Amino acid sequence: MNRIALFFKGVCMGLADIVPGVSGGTMALILGIYTEFIDSIKGLHLRWVKPLLRWLTGGRKQEDWDALKAELGTLNLPFLITLGGGILVALGIGSMVIPTLMAEYPVQMRAFFFGLILASVWVPLRMIQTGKGPKLAGVILAAVLGAGFGFVVTNPGNTFEITREWTEVTSEGETLEHLARRAPSAIPTDAIYWSPKNEALRESMAASEPEVATKLDTLHHGEGKIDETDKKALKARAEPYNEIMVPAGVSVQVPRPAYWYVFAAGAVAISAMLLPGISGSYILLILGAYFFILNALKGFIKTLLGGAIPVAQAGYVVVFLAGVSIGILTFARILSYLLHKFPAYTLSALVGLMIGCLRGIWPFRSQIEGVVVNVWPSAMSGPVVSALVTFVVGMLIVGTLTWLGSANEDEETAKATS
Repeated sequence: MNRIALFFKGVCMGLADIVPGVSGGTMALILGIYTEFIDSIKGLHLRWVKPLLRWLTGGRKQEDWDALKAELGTLNLPFLITLGGGILVALGIGSMVIPTLMAEYPVQMRAFFFGLILASVWVPLRMIQTGKGPKLAGVILAAVLGAGFGFVVTNPGNTFEITREWTEVTSEGETLEHLARRAPSAIPTDAIYWSPKNEALRESMAASEPEVATKLDTLHHGEGKIDETDKKALKARAEPYNEIMVPAGVSVQVPRPAYWYVFAAGAVAISAMLLPGISGSYILLILGAYFFILNALKGFIKTLLGGAIPVAQAGYVVVFLAGVSIGILTFARILSYLLHKFPAYTLSALVGLMIGCLRGIWPFRSQIEGVVVNVWPSAMSGPVVSALVTFVVGMLIVGTLTWLGSANEDEETAKATS
């Protein structure tokens, strides 16, 4: 495969991973590299370490060097490095652009990705060898199950209550945001402030900064329920609380999940990222672990940059990354096995999953009795027209990419043949 084309496919995957509700797995499937992507991850191993150590410590013998090259040759490194480079570039650039677009033009951006994903369903669909009789029934059943799973998972009302251990953290005269990262906390700053366990914090604020306390009280009682899997809305709600200065010596109760839950969340989230249609960060939100992982990572980095040892955060970061590593290697092997052993059924389930997960990026939303729900637009307004335009643009982009990637069609179709 042309390395330049592969690099830009990595860019597309990286951009997709930034968008809430969209995954890099979706883009890999659209671009015709999904099977090779999964197989390349599955093929990762550490057998090359032993000959490397022998070569470094044993006088750099030719036979050890040949053994090292032989082991490295079993890894699809050119593919992974080129694709990974594109993903990293996209994450760096896209993280400065796409979140802003999602915040400023949420309806239009969701419509764009809705059109992009809907049009892309045709890519894996044409790769499926449906057959007749029982096989056709199995293909249909797999698609229905995939769609049902995706539809349920992307329901904003589905969040898990996790087991948390509340820990007392004494303020060092810092913002509530800094304290939440130092702890680290499993919930955002607004939830910390209004927790029944933190009455002492609210009393302290009322005494030291009564105007701020009154403003927060007014804001709190005027808030309606928001989508608990909407990162932008959650972030906007927490902003006024981030800058609260917690007086030194004030004790704040902060919740943390169990280590086993952090490990499981990392494994499940990274596995979800390998599937088309499901975003890893979206899964972390559903599992109730998103803010904890974010606080732990940010606190870890900021503490290191400050020249201190991030003791409180290090254990959680290591456990989370261990879950990610084991999850991606294990799930990639399962997916690779299914794609090669039962290609028609697996691709059918993935197509169904893509369709079911469209619920999570439906462009038009409203609040009904305090709950965020998907709605059908009632009138042909300006935002609706612009959403239709971006929807069509998304579909046209997929059509163009499909045409450009036609050279790989025979290879990918052969992989899907049962």
